[in-house]
Amino acid sequence: MKKIANFLKACKVPVFALAALISFSSDRCMIVDEFSVAQTDENGNEVFYAKANTDATFTLKGHIDCHEDHNGVNFVLGVLAPKSWKIAENARITYKCDLAEDHNQLLTMSPIPSTSLPKNGQGRTWVECLTQEYGVGTNVLDDMEWVAFQTDDKYSIINNQFPTFTIFITTNVGEKNLKCHLGIFINHTDDGFSGGNDHKTVQFSPDCFEVVDGVGLTLDFCNDHFNKISPMSCLQNDYVTFTFKGSAAENTLAATKEVYLQGTAYTTSGGRYTMDVRDGKSRMVRENAYSDTYNITFWPVDFFGVPEDEVIERIEYYFTNSDGTITITQSDDNLAQLGTPMPAVKEPFEFHFECE
Repeated sequence: MKKIANFLKACKVPVFALAALISFSSDRCMIVDEFSVAQTDENGNEVFYAKANTDATFTLKGHIDCHEDHNGVNFVLGVLAPKSWKIAENARITYKCDLAEDHNQLLTMSPIPSTSLPKNGQGRTWVECLTQEYGVGTNVLDDMEWVAFQTDDKYSIINNQFPTFTIFITTNVGEKNLKCHLGIFINHTDDGFSGGNDHKTVQFSPDCFEVVDGVGLTLDFCNDHFNKISPMSCLQNDYVTFTFKGSAAENTLAATKEVYLQGTAYTTSGGRYTMDVRDGKSRMVRENAYSDTYNITFWPVDFFGVPEDEVIERIEYYFTNSDGTITITQSDDNLAQLGTPMPAVKEPFEFHFECE
């Protein structure tokens, strides 16, 4: 059977860009025609979610407009997804091309070993290049990761071959409720992350993909919220950074220039330990003079005064000013993001710790 002529290399062509995606230079030979995160539900309807602990398939369609000969190269795919999905272990990447003898034959891709460095990556791995160049894309939380895959076979392409291709990214979406913008990147080993964009393209899905019917509160990577925690998965003995993002929506707390973290730690044995003092220990640090973002990093056991023989299950918390007259809570965030009416008693933000 005839090998697929390689998906890659030098050319000049306008990139097809979906609405709301990042725009790029018109000089591009690796062209993404469509990147879809849509799924089909049990009734045959198109939806942008999947149930927790099930598989979802995301589809990338594209073509190459090539005007040079290249031999012995691999097609490269980068995928940005939540860390909890563990796509390096769980994802199955298949693809097909119209240059194959059987146009419907599914071929495979595998994770690129960390020892296989991109040709122009300046000593960095593929994952390091993707992370440093593109970060988490259009997402607002950083608990996501890039994983790089390559075709299991090498290919050759000659001048004026214009193959089309379809790539299927199938992965288990894990147990956590979340929303995110997935990202994809295409390149080839003969280019190997060069400085220009002629041979590589990155796009982030304009549609927010959601995992439902899982565990925990929904982690929203798609929209800015008043609260942020890093790392998002941690134990009570880890240092944790809580952030108040005053720019997420209109509010009066950010204008006070003095923000404090208040809350209660609940333990598995029924203990409650409260931080309700607004002093140097609970005061949050403003990132800079021009920012409405405030951070505080602490060891939870010490911050809330939890005895060493107890295990923290969750923290309920809120942000306030120096005299406690202004508060920002989950209820304020729900009003700003969802238009949910303000309840008679505000509900605090919640953070749940991982089990040992």
